[in-house]
Amino acid sequence: MTAGVMACLSFTACQTNDDSHDFDNKVFITADQFNEQVLVQTDEGVTVLTTGFQVGLAEPESQDVEVSFRSAPDLLDKYRLAYYDEAAELLPEGHCNAPQLNTVIAAGNMVSDYLQFEFTGLDQLDYSRNYVYPVTIESTSGIGVLESAGTMYFVIREASLINVVADLKDNCAWPDWENFTEVKDMETFTMEALVKPTAFNNSSSVHTIMGIEDHFLIRVGDVTIPKNQLQVATCRIDTENNTSYRESVSNSTMALNLDRWYHIAVTFDHGVTNVYIDGKLKGTGDFSGGNIQMTSANFMVKHSDESDNQPRCFWIGYSYDNDRSWDGSISEVRVWNRALTEEEINAPNHFYKIKTDDPQQTDGLVAYWKFNEGSGNVIKDYSGYGNDLSTASSVVWKNVSLPEK
Repeated sequence: MTAGVMACLSFTACQTNDDSHDFDNKVFITADQFNEQVLVQTDEGVTVLTTGFQVGLAEPESQDVEVSFRSAPDLLDKYRLAYYDEAAELLPEGHCNAPQLNTVIAAGNMVSDYLQFEFTGLDQLDYSRNYVYPVTIESTSGIGVLESAGTMYFVIREASLINVVADLKDNCAWPDWENFTEVKDMETFTMEALVKPTAFNNSSSVHTIMGIEDHFLIRVGDVTIPKNQLQVATCRIDTENNTSYRESVSNSTMALNLDRWYHIAVTFDHGVTNVYIDGKLKGTGDFSGGNIQMTSANFMVKHSDESDNQPRCFWIGYSYDNDRSWDGSISEVRVWNRALTEEEINAPNHFYKIKTDDPQQTDGLVAYWKFNEGSGNVIKDYSGYGNDLSTASSVVWKNVSLPEK
C-alpha cells in the first residue's frame, strides 16, 4: 500500500466514530510526491521512458468509480510557483504517448489499475531546459477530488550519472559465489567503491567497506588508528603454529570526512597494494614478503553467517560482527581481475559509471554492483556474470545527483 493511501486511511480513521462518517469520500493520486522526475540517461542513448501512477479512494465504494484525466498545459504557471522553477517549459507536443487517460477503481477496492505514460523522442530534447507535462483529474463518477492530490507534474530532465544510492547503515550485502573461480586465488585485482560516511560513532572502531575479515579487507578505522582513517588490512593465519600475522596500509593522508562522497580504489599486484582516494595515490604497501607472504587473495569462499568456525567470507558493509557495518551510503562497487592503472582510475566519469557495452571499459571486470535499484533488496551484478547481491534487511534507497555540481 502506498504512502498516499496510508495517509488517507489515517485521515479516515480520525474522522470515524461508530462507523458513521462526517466527510466526503475523495479520489486522489496515490503518490508521495506530485512532481514525478523522468530522468533521461542521455549518455546511454535513452529515447523512451515509461512511468505512471494509480488513483485511490479513502474508503471503498459499492460501485465502480471511473476517473478520467486530461493533459493540463494551463497549470504550468501553478507548477512554476509551487516548485520555484520559473524557467520550466511545457513538454513539446508529440513527446508523450498516453493512449488511455482514464482508469477505474473497482467496486469494493481502494486503488485503481496503473495508469501508464510513455515519453518518446527523448533524444530530440534540449536538456539545457527543464520540461513539464502536467496531468490532472478531469472527472469522476460523482466522487469529489482531493484537490491537493489531483494533479501530477511529470518533470523531464537529464539524469545525473548516478541518481540513486543505497544506505547501508545497520545493513550489509553479499554475493553467493562459492564456485565463482574468477575470484579464486587472485594474483592481481582491483576493488572500487563510491562511499559517503555519515557517522563514525558506533560502538566499534571499525567501519567496513568490503572484503574478507582476517584475509583482505577494506575498512575505515581500527583500534590503533583514528575511526575515520581508511585502511587495507591483511592477515595470514598460521594454523600450525597457532599464530596470526597482520599487516595493513594506512596513514594520516587517508582520513575521510563525514557527509562527503569519496571514490576508493585498491589495486593488488602479486602483493603490491596501492590505495587511491578520489584518484590520488594515498598509500602503498607490499604484502608479498615478511610474515604475511601474500601474493594472491582468495575471495571464492562459500557464504555463511561465519558461525561455528565456518570460514570468513566476502561481505560489503560487514565484517566480524554487526557493530562493524558501514554507516553511510554506497554505490558503484566493482571487482576487477587486474590492477587498474592510475590513468584508468582517473579516466573521465570512471568514478561514477562503467559502460557495460564497451569492451574497453569492462576488460577484467568480474563484479559490478551499481546499488542504484531504488526498490527491492536484490543488488544486480552488471558485470555479466550474474552474481547478484543479497542484503540482510530492507535497503534504504536515497536519491542523489552525482557527480555533485
